[in-house]
Amino acid sequence: MKSARYEGQEREAILLDVFQRRIRLEGRLTTRTAIHIGAGGSGDFLATDAPVVKDAMGIPFIPGSSLKGVLRSGVESMFRGSGKESFWSCDFMLGKPCVDHRLDKKTREEVGEKSAGGEASREVARKIWRQSCPVCRLFGSSAMASRVRFPDLLLEGDAPMLEIRNGVGIERDKELAADGVLYDFEAVPPGTSFRLLVLLDNPTDEEIGLLLYLFDELDSGHLALGGKVSRGLGQVAIEWTKIEEIDLRKENPFASMLSRKDLLVEAAAELKKEEETAFDGFVPRTGDREKWRALVEAILEQPGLETQPKLDRTYLSKKSKEIGLTRKNLNEVLQLGLKGKQFKKPWPGALKKLVETGFLAMEGSDFVVVPVGGGAGGAVEGGAGGGSASTGQVTAERTPELQQLIDRYVGAMAKAWERARKEQD
Repeated sequence: MKSARYEGQEREAILLDVFQRRIRLEGRLTTRTAIHIGAGGSGDFLATDAPVVKDAMGIPFIPGSSLKGVLRSGVESMFRGSGKESFWSCDFMLGKPCVDHRLDKKTREEVGEKSAGGEASREVARKIWRQSCPVCRLFGSSAMASRVRFPDLLLEGDAPMLEIRNGVGIERDKELAADGVLYDFEAVPPGTSFRLLVLLDNPTDEEIGLLLYLFDELDSGHLALGGKVSRGLGQVAIEWTKIEEIDLRKENPFASMLSRKDLLVEAAAELKKEEETAFDGFVPRTGDREKWRALVEAILEQPGLETQPKLDRTYLSKKSKEIGLTRKNLNEVLQLGLKGKQFKKPWPGALKKLVETGFLAMEGSDFVVVPVGGGAGGAVEGGAGGGSASTGQVTAERTPELQQLIDRYVGAMAKAWERARKEQD
């Protein structure tokens, strides 16, 4: 029940002592309805029976664990209902974890007899990773640390006036109100905003896409945050303002801190090249990347692209010859792997590669250029509301650059889901 994608990832992200890639998502969470995340009884007879969680200064905040729990619960139910072997989830609440403490202990004992030192720990991690479901691999388990972090969401602006609402206990067997069980509780009012930050360590594009999808479900109202959700509480809006990627395999992590990049004598030319190529993340990784980059640049130079994004095949044929790409050498230079009829007509195959990276899109039989912003590295900023729920305030429009990255990550997850569906059929 393990997909090839996850088996390949095992070599990259099996332990958190190996850091290769990090995604930083920044945004804003705004309450559409009131929300209640309880802090337990107040212990004060004059205070509310169920206060919301607050910091030492009495300011309400949203614990990161509350947000993580909602998203994890959402993906677990989604994977259990998918019927796909590549996307499955264990069920810890029913006593069916993918790796329980007994198996974890047994694995450590077996490996300890064969290995010594740090290699023993790594071998244990490999075994636990193989046995873990995709949900536990991302969100963590009792045997494995989480690779996604949710810091507490702190309030933006002034503290709001908290609502006090009344409730009554119910005897479910009698379907009547319980005698003498009247209580009240605090709630954070609608329109209250909190700073949202999510960090993913060593994720695949599919995992980033999955997380963005779960936040969209939260924004749409299909998932709710906190308690009292059956009486209408817990609806929130999500706005992404920045997506930043750090990839040590492609970038120098120290360069952004330098006021003079020429201090990196040997790397200065490469850094300058990366700065000038904002769309590098949309260049396929097969074949001659310089030729791919030249092809992307040529497409972006197409006249009238701002008003008519449809790709002009005549223009493309002319420009491609100027950069040394012809129908005869296209398959070999770009390593498209085409055969038969596709080999004789390679251009559709090449353009579909650019569709996979998110640079182009299909409209019927036509290829259209999607607005290009950030690439795979660096940061892309701009308001980005989900905005599909009808209650509460209207969120901001996503910038084309930010939407481009979201399409890339969610598109990767959508393709993985489609591959799993076809494999199941």
